[in-house]
Amino acid sequence: MKYTIYGISLSAIAVLAVVAVLVFSGRNVRKNEVETALNTAVEQSLEQLKSKKGYEIKSQQELVAEFNRMLLLQVESDAGLQVDILTADAQKGALDVKVTETYQNILGNPEMVTCRKSVIIEEYVEKKAYFTVTFLVEGEVYHQYTVCQGGTVVLPDVPKADGKAFSYWVCQGEGGAAKPEELSIEGDLVLEAVFAG
Repeated sequence: MKYTIYGISLSAIAVLAVVAVLVFSGRNVRKNEVETALNTAVEQSLEQLKSKKGYEIKSQQELVAEFNRMLLLQVESDAGLQVDILTADAQKGALDVKVTETYQNILGNPEMVTCRKSVIIEEYVEKKAYFTVTFLVEGEVYHQYTVCQGGTVVLPDVPKADGKAFSYWVCQGEGGAAKPEELSIEGDLVLEAVFAG
């Protein structure tokens, strides 16, 4: 009798563990489905917005309609979807959407998962290169950052050296004082600190 009760107890614990795992994994599956559907729908609707092929999206309503169409093509499960369009701008190519999916878990209890996606299309006529600007103080790197081609130099804090006063910056390999704030970045730039005293 003792072993029967022990066996029934272990079986009940095993069933509860299996149900807990199924509820948890079901939630993960639903969340993955919503995230994948949302990502695909947003990307495809914005691709259609900037595409010159097929039909043209000209207004906010058309962008929202295209997004909803793409989202419904992606979702295959029997769930309720609530779509909140937070931003839809066809002119700027911006879309910010929150999707909430409601469903019943394996126990029949209602559950929901929510996902949000924000995308802005960035189009550049030509891609610009980035270059490194390095400031050296007594041969050591004092400050370093990258800047877009054609950008300007932003000076770091005035450097200090033992018993010496900072005078000016000089471009590496050149002799005279440079005016870094007037330089246009067209390649990697190295500036060295010159001290008086």
